[in-house]
Amino acid sequence: MSAPDAYAAALQLHGNGRLEQAEAAYRAALAQIPANAPQRPEMLRNYGFLLHQRHRFREAVAILSEAVKGLPQDVNAWSALGQCARELGDHGKAMAAFQAAAKLAPEREDVLAALSGYLSRAIPAWHLRMLADTARNDAYEQAISRAAANSALTLDIGTGSGLLAMLAARHGAKSVVACEAHPIIADTATEIVALNGLQDRIRVVAKRSTELRPETDMGNAKADLIVSEILDAGLLGEGVLATLRDALARLATPAARVIPGRAEMFIQAIALPGLRPAYPVRQISGFDLSPFDRFRNRAGHATHRLDHVDYQALSAPLQVARIDFAAPPDWSQPVRDKIALPITAEGPLQAFALWFDLWLDDHVCVTTAPASEANGRPNMPHWGQAILWQMQDRAVQAGETLSLIRELADTYIDIRQA
Repeated sequence: MSAPDAYAAALQLHGNGRLEQAEAAYRAALAQIPANAPQRPEMLRNYGFLLHQRHRFREAVAILSEAVKGLPQDVNAWSALGQCARELGDHGKAMAAFQAAAKLAPEREDVLAALSGYLSRAIPAWHLRMLADTARNDAYEQAISRAAANSALTLDIGTGSGLLAMLAARHGAKSVVACEAHPIIADTATEIVALNGLQDRIRVVAKRSTELRPETDMGNAKADLIVSEILDAGLLGEGVLATLRDALARLATPAARVIPGRAEMFIQAIALPGLRPAYPVRQISGFDLSPFDRFRNRAGHATHRLDHVDYQALSAPLQVARIDFAAPPDWSQPVRDKIALPITAEGPLQAFALWFDLWLDDHVCVTTAPASEANGRPNMPHWGQAILWQMQDRAVQAGETLSLIRELADTYIDIRQA
């Protein structure tokens, strides 16, 4: 059978759903046709579609990668290539393919949905909630408006969407360097900066701040203002202390201002009965599911919104740390001591809740506390509280005092019973 006949048979078999026979026919056609034949890219494309249907993703990626070289305007080939690369976890190839398809067919909803679905993996969902957090945004703007007016060079660490960099430019910063480690997010921030007409004053650099060099990335200058929000619900989990120690030592002037300026961390003993069956996983619906607990991160905190669940406060909030971000402590070697926590109510101690007050400067403070403990301070609703679950319940009584071990490290604050 000639190559044209084999290819015609492959198309018919493929269309009739006879995939195994169609694959053999595609192979026969491709084995006979010269590598430079004009029909070959089309054959490869359709063979790649078949491999995709059969979930033979690795082979499909190889075939479709070859097909799009000869069919660079073929939206469906690019889209299929993206889907197969995604299944293999090849994020760079998948993103490039989805972007190529979207550029060719910006009107096609299926193509745009595939691209947006993939892009959504680049940032966690809470990032979008953070952008909508007006309490957070307003607090940052108030502090930045006072500090940026006289700034010759502002450094925005972990710029994300570029919002803080643009706030600095809005309020008078002459120049802003905004660094972002994720290249796709950095490209998007660059687009946003240009969209808002600030490309002459803001430069987005696709690097971590620890990779920046003043002579190549900052115009051979150093920052007199550093802004960032590299925090998590437990305050330190994104490495803010080590990042700021490095930035202040290498990238900033001696008198540089830092926003946020400081944070105060609080702890409260709580009972959280509604969530207790899963922390740790034990008996569920009369079955022992304890082996499933291996998937719970025992080394880190959980994050919950106490406003959204039933919980009982067993103590008043106790301040357990105060951190000056302009002079960040070095806890690269964890520091441990003991603290005392007075109990104010009877109940089963199941967890400790942690939250923080964030002072953007000496005038503006916001909090991640639950509403019942906010005490009039603006609450940042996109945050939750960090929950340190205890393995066993402990019955406590009002009037007793718990002895706790406090551990302070660069990336966490841990509290446990002594």
